[in-house]
Amino acid sequence: MTRPRPRLRSSLPLLAGTVPLAIALLLGGCSHPAPDATPDGALRTWLERMEESEDDPAAGREAYALLGPQARANLEERARRASQAQGRRAEPYEMLAGGRFGLKFRPKSMHASVVGDQATVEVIGAEPAMEHATVRCARETAGWRVEPELPEIAILPKR
Repeated sequence: MTRPRPRLRSSLPLLAGTVPLAIALLLGGCSHPAPDATPDGALRTWLERMEESEDDPAAGREAYALLGPQARANLEERARRASQAQGRRAEPYEMLAGGRFGLKFRPKSMHASVVGDQATVEVIGAEPAMEHATVRCARETAGWRVEPELPEIAILPKR
């Protein structure tokens, strides 16, 4: 008399193939959003990279990558002018004044107001009456980018 085989054995390869998929789906749902997924996240990351840039040149490049189109254009023009004056190629991220960056106050909270692809982030310190700043951000395909107030570029006189 032959015994029928249990069906469990025949379904083990199929089950084994779905377990990693199920685990991947579960873990995928637990991932954190990118730091630049929100305007305040982009600003927080940019501030961290700027502070790190004093000791780590790579952090300056990362901070530059978090800048919006207006800020990048400003720094690109500054780098172009610096390259002409120095006789060597200056990179736009080098215009971020590494080592000379400092916060006027430590942010305690940040609140973003988003309208379309533009946002303003209200930054508040320990003393809200005295420690307050507003920073603009712009949404790009890659995420939110910071648009800090950079000094205007002077118009060069024509010779």
